[in-house]
Amino acid sequence: MSTRPPAQSPTGPTLSRQITVFDATMIVVSGVIGGGIFFTPATVAARLPSATWIMAVWWLGAFIAFAGALTYAELASRFPEAGGHYVYIREAFGGLWAFLYGWMLLLIIATGALASLALAFAGYLGGFFSLSPFAQKGAAILIIIALSAINIIGVKPGTRTTNALTVIKVAAFAAIIGFGLLAEPTGALHFTGVQPQMGLAAFGMALVPVLFSYGGWQQLNFMAGEVAGAERKVPIALGAGVAIVALVYLGFNVVYLRALGPQGMAASSALARDAGAALFNDGVARAITVLVAISMLAFSNVVVMVTPRVFYALGRDGAFLPWLAELHPRFGTPAHAIALQAAWTCVLILIGDIGVLVNGVVFADWIFFGLGAAAIFSIRRRRLGTQPTFLTPGYPAVPVFFILAAIAAVASAISGYPKESLLGVVALGIGAIVYAARTRRSRHKEWPR
Repeated sequence: MSTRPPAQSPTGPTLSRQITVFDATMIVVSGVIGGGIFFTPATVAARLPSATWIMAVWWLGAFIAFAGALTYAELASRFPEAGGHYVYIREAFGGLWAFLYGWMLLLIIATGALASLALAFAGYLGGFFSLSPFAQKGAAILIIIALSAINIIGVKPGTRTTNALTVIKVAAFAAIIGFGLLAEPTGALHFTGVQPQMGLAAFGMALVPVLFSYGGWQQLNFMAGEVAGAERKVPIALGAGVAIVALVYLGFNVVYLRALGPQGMAASSALARDAGAALFNDGVARAITVLVAISMLAFSNVVVMVTPRVFYALGRDGAFLPWLAELHPRFGTPAHAIALQAAWTCVLILIGDIGVLVNGVVFADWIFFGLGAAAIFSIRRRRLGTQPTFLTPGYPAVPVFFILAAIAAVASAISGYPKESLLGVVALGIGAIVYAARTRRSRHKEWPR
């Protein structure tokens, strides 16, 4: 039994299941690996006193990601449809929380990440072509428009773009890790700060950026309605994708430690470039800089492709702007949802400095991340959705482990950005007002639970 509210029957095209297990795996990999692994390990190293503890926190992050992936794999098996944890939250906790998740995704979580990445990518272009700040904003907008257009003209063009960019960057990652493990460091950075002291608080602070670096695999669930045999293949793709990400992250940290040592990592402001220069030469370091840009572009394409499926589900349910559920008559994609996301992202790009806004909703992102996982308890108890072909191993310990990690991430985000988090609270409040106004105008005041 499902608690989905009555939705209008589609009279036009419907989402088609064209995504293969390879496509889905590449979506997972690029949905996680953006630019964080090239910068985040420096922050982690600055908070931990030794290589052993640095590797330990990255291993713990991998275990947490696997726990979440196993939980979401069962949820996708029960609800192989568009929307991902928007659907799971709706089924378990009702319409308000589901709407707020979609609202925050559109307002800043997804669009803010897209705007930041597009601006960062344009910054790399500006370094090569001497672009002015205004021209860089124009380049960032063109990037968003181009990626959106690719994904409007079909699922296959979008997945092929992701596949090509992901294969390139994973092959490059493997080469860097392989040669980095064999090369002898030619130099090291010297750390002049205070040696960090080990403690539970320090380990917890180091874990936060690790958790954010491992986040993003759940985006595949947004597109479960377009994965052929999603009940079986989404769990496979989640497991394979997270495994690839974990190998890349752990491998890069070993290379960083060989090249620079814990203190050199902590002192570096351009970690990948400095490690490349220490292990190889300046030419390789510059090539790694290009790889960073490619990685960010691949991540951006995944966000452009998958997030509009949540807005599509909102429109389909009648919870927000019904025209978002309309599919392109020729390409069968949620073109209106993709266009809305692109338009708002371009507005954020023009605003420019959106770092405060992004930091302010980090905690909200992990609230919904944890709620999506927590939904499994209600969904299992009430036997919602289809008969699953995959059950979470180690239930209920595995979901509980992931939920506790999400709670820790939320608490740390609020502690680290208390003033900015107030903006997130305000955004959630505005969303609740919008939801209340819409439900008053609708025939049902609240979705059945």
